[in-house]
Amino acid sequence: MIELLRRFSVALLAPMLFVASPHSNAQAVDCRSCHAPGGAPGAADFSAMYDNPEIHHRIGIPFPAGAQGFTVPDGQDVDVTFFDRNHNGIPDMDEVQLFDSIAAMMVIECATCHMEHGDGPPVLLHPPKYLRFKNTGSALCTTCHTM
Repeated sequence: MIELLRRFSVALLAPMLFVASPHSNAQAVDCRSCHAPGGAPGAADFSAMYDNPEIHHRIGIPFPAGAQGFTVPDGQDVDVTFFDRNHNGIPDMDEVQLFDSIAAMMVIECATCHMEHGDGPPVLLHPPKYLRFKNTGSALCTTCHTM
């Protein structure tokens, strides 16, 4: 019953606010709405990274689950598909997440690999660059990519 209420609450509230719990989905707002030229006052402009695959993964693109070289996610929640590292059936902060925003396809967004604002412990405890977990030995990359 508690899990059912949690899922219902997330479905109603997630599009409107940051969910600050250890089991949360990213906000529905695209990071580029603030982190681009003319974005939110004081927000860093990351636009140079968004379209440069030599320095950063592309975002806003469909995830080709099951295609050669890609892993199939094993978790599904209200508005997120995820790689369930601890097998608890809930999208946790330290799990790679894909978002259902283009015709119900799984989409790679900033929050796929990065923890968004307001999620989790203080910034000092996050891995570098707000990564969902450390990329030691390409661990973050190999969550989705088979090499």
